[in-house]
Amino acid sequence: MKKVVFILNKKDLKGELSLYQETHRAEEYENLTFTVVLVSPEHAANIGSIARIMANFEFENLVIFNPIEDAETIFSHHTHGFAMHGKTILENAQIIEIEKQENQLSELKEYINQFDLIIATTAKGSSYRNIKRLAIFPEDLSIPSSAKPLNIAILFGRESHGLTNEEVQLADIILRIPTGLDYPTLNLSHACGIILYEIFKKINKVTVGRGKNPVILANREDRKALYNLVNNIVEKLKTRTHKKENVLRAFMNIFERSFMSRKELSLIIGL
Repeated sequence: MKKVVFILNKKDLKGELSLYQETHRAEEYENLTFTVVLVSPEHAANIGSIARIMANFEFENLVIFNPIEDAETIFSHHTHGFAMHGKTILENAQIIEIEKQENQLSELKEYINQFDLIIATTAKGSSYRNIKRLAIFPEDLSIPSSAKPLNIAILFGRESHGLTNEEVQLADIILRIPTGLDYPTLNLSHACGIILYEIFKKINKVTVGRGKNPVILANREDRKALYNLVNNIVEKLKTRTHKKENVLRAFMNIFERSFMSRKELSLIIGL
């Protein structure tokens, strides 16, 4: 049997590791500032949960527009419990209260006029019969890059019935999360988490296997060394040639689908 040589060179490995940086904002999106705007949220617990989710995905600016519950409840110890490590975001949140409820739409319009791009969310944009709520999925959202500061607002509606048609119409882009048709409405904080996650992926460079001990996947040359080893073993089998070829192909198919790490591959070859 031919000897198969596989050396995981420490110098080469160090070079590969240097490419695995912590998640960081992509350069073309560094000038973007996002503000999460909750329009008339009904439950303080959801506000706390959203603050936590915002911290998870590195969003800092939270605006609570005309909430149902009072400021004391929103900033209470109970709500802080839902915010967890996002409590700073909760504490720094801006509350905008409306004296005359009939003026809410006009005052919301006036407030969001300061933003360069407005994104609204809805659970009711699945039908082309409602032209006012035509929406795209979060994964299809195209985030603009900008050489100058660009302020973006993301509007979320009430837990009970979301944003009104009139509020949705204030937005430049409408997002809808694909769900089962029988029950399309998500919990407010859950919907916020999904959308912020999708935006986070788009504006950040997230390397697979990143971290202090990143997973280095086996490259083509690494896998070739393994296939040579398997081929040498198969050649020793007392069976027909075409069966040997099929066995080798089966092994190759399995390994190609497995996304094997270099460490795993070196352990197999070292047997």
